[in-house]
Amino acid sequence: MTYDVIVVGAGPGGATCAWKCAALGLKVLIVDRAPSLPRYKPCGGGIPSSLVRHVEGLEPEKFADLTVTKLRHTWRGKSPVLAEMTCSNGEPAQVWMVQRPRFDTYLVEKAQAAGAELKLGVKVSDVTVAADSVTVTAGDESWTARYVVGADGAKGIVGARVGLRLGKRWGIAREVEIPYAPPASASGGAEILMDACYLDYGSVKNGYAWIFPKAGYLSVGAGMLVPRQPKAEQNVGKILMDAIHTMLGSVGMTYPEGAEAPKLWAHPIPFWTGMEPLATKDGRVLLVGDAAGVVQPLFGEGIQYAVRTGNIAAQHLASNTTQSYTAAVREELAGEFDAALRVGKVFHKTPYLSYRLGVKNPAGTKLVGRLMSGEVSLEHLEQRIYDKLKNPFK
Repeated sequence: MTYDVIVVGAGPGGATCAWKCAALGLKVLIVDRAPSLPRYKPCGGGIPSSLVRHVEGLEPEKFADLTVTKLRHTWRGKSPVLAEMTCSNGEPAQVWMVQRPRFDTYLVEKAQAAGAELKLGVKVSDVTVAADSVTVTAGDESWTARYVVGADGAKGIVGARVGLRLGKRWGIAREVEIPYAPPASASGGAEILMDACYLDYGSVKNGYAWIFPKAGYLSVGAGMLVPRQPKAEQNVGKILMDAIHTMLGSVGMTYPEGAEAPKLWAHPIPFWTGMEPLATKDGRVLLVGDAAGVVQPLFGEGIQYAVRTGNIAAQHLASNTTQSYTAAVREELAGEFDAALRVGKVFHKTPYLSYRLGVKNPAGTKLVGRLMSGEVSLEHLEQRIYDKLKNPFK
């Protein structure tokens, strides 16, 4: 059977692309290696509410566990500062906390409701491009389509098979999920605010540690967001684990040991340079999400950009303008990513000064709130940071 589009990978980018393609009348097949859905996927899981400005039809009440409106900052686990994220009208700015099994399944079901077909337990082994079609092979089975979308993650096979994203740059993160229920009384143990993200700086050079609340557990992790680390810091795993311990200690918790120890996950953080192509020259194969490396380099945020690139890809697939897909992604994201990269370089070069003047300043959190709500851009945030560094006492 021949399809208009085969999407390899049922994560946020792939499922969004399949949903939007099917809604636009294309015949779509989604394949994923998972044997069933929902499938487990560790993830910080924060999505700014500004995403609805870019992708129509999202229903956060159906996929969000919690809504965060506050940020709690610490420097190496000490001197906590809690600040509210607000919009320009004084209303709280929102970040949705999602569990990936629930969120991914929500998007896949949207795609199926629009007419997309789903095949699970498919481990793609090859992708072959012909003059007017692409064939996806998995063992003894194969499927053909006019286009293929690689949404198979940072180490996906689609890009590798067609010569895309070969010179990848990586950061790295380690993460655990710790069961948690708010104590019944103030003396009942460590109390985490379920409407706040906890962020710690200084424990990880070129990165940060975090606690993100979910329904029934906490996502706790640390990440290095700069691909090349100093030679003196080869033991990245230990550095990240120490940061996780510091993060937990800052809220009066300890890392569970023994039989209670959670599974520790490690995963790469891919980075797109902004220059490399995200589609083959003939436009037959496109990459979205982590497969395309579209992770924002300041916060390491990937989910919203996976959804956005999936949406952009669908528009170009439906209009047969896939050869201009990379340019469209650049037009929408390059300004944000370039500003994020420049801000990150300033922060990582002068971390404590940046923390004191920017992060710890309540006005900084309010500005982040306006960023999360989509009222201001990262370019605007960058300019405000430079103005503050030039006149720190203004």
